[in-house]
Amino acid sequence: MAKLKLININKKFDNVTALNNVSLELIEGELFVLFGASGAGKSTIINIISGIEKPDSGKVILDDKDITQFFPQQRDTSIAFENYILYPFMTVFQNLLFPLESPIRKMEYSKKEKEKRVKDIANMLDIGELLNRYPNELSGGQKQRVALGRTLVREPKIYLLDEPIAHLDAKLRHRMHSELKKIQLKKGITTLYATPDQIEALSMADRICVLNKGNIEQIGKPDDVYNNPINLYVATFICKPPMNIFDAEYQENGEYTFTGTSQKVLIRPEDQKLLKAKGINQKLKVGIRPVDISLTQLETKDEHTHIQGKVVRVETIGQISIITVETNSTEVKAKISSDQRPELNTTVGLELRNDCFYFFDPTTTLRIC
Repeated sequence: MAKLKLININKKFDNVTALNNVSLELIEGELFVLFGASGAGKSTIINIISGIEKPDSGKVILDDKDITQFFPQQRDTSIAFENYILYPFMTVFQNLLFPLESPIRKMEYSKKEKEKRVKDIANMLDIGELLNRYPNELSGGQKQRVALGRTLVREPKIYLLDEPIAHLDAKLRHRMHSELKKIQLKKGITTLYATPDQIEALSMADRICVLNKGNIEQIGKPDDVYNNPINLYVATFICKPPMNIFDAEYQENGEYTFTGTSQKVLIRPEDQKLLKAKGINQKLKVGIRPVDISLTQLETKDEHTHIQGKVVRVETIGQISIITVETNSTEVKAKISSDQRPELNTTVGLELRNDCFYFFDPTTTLRIC
């Protein structure tokens, strides 16, 4: 197991900032996930830790040793990329064996131990029957599993996994979430895992770092990041479909009115008290997740109907449906049971659960409460 620290890492490419004063620390033996969209800086962090890239400034500390200027082969890290890079003239077995045959590690294991490691990893990744094939005889998913296996066959101080299962089919990718977590727990090797997939991030991570254009937005345990987003970016990015955001304006009577709703939405007295205690008597951004919005009965003039609009999109995923309702000023998404889903182009009513509101400062975008 190893400890890893990044201290004030900065990196630019052609005057474009890839990383902006990034500092983070991995605890021994944890699976730490870098979560962000394309261009967030995930791969740059992994490349700097592995030695593929050098930072413009800052330090990389592994087990209390400054390795910032070390060559990649001196760092005792093992890396897997999104794009599998296999040796075409080697069989699957030889590709998996290759990391154990490098001059710096050739004497670490006996020939029998090396063969056992290769076969164990191959069987775990469902490529045991492919050991005698060459890369040009494999599918894209099989190639990616071989590339991942080549990383896992070693036991370095730290694994660096850069979207390592991105090209697998959905069924195998889902299975690999749990398999990778199982391997990581069994080996106890500190692992840095980069992904743009929120399901991977939330299901696999011990802790998550949310990145945005080279900046760290929030670091925390999955439940904490999901339930207590620090700002609007995290609140909308960690949720799929994204959190709905409304503008709300403070009134002289102490209440708020929402833009985009057909009737008044009450903010709970306890939330008003919190906002008042923080000196908030201005415009707000109010967020609510699609799962906390429900359908109402328009024909009975339900007093809980806060929004009335036309259904412009229906996405059904098994027992769950996501509907998009268009109002005069905005679109609102609700996540409901599929047996309740309305027909496209029909008019529906929606109720917003006011015990599930998140409040944000519209200027700083930071969460207020």
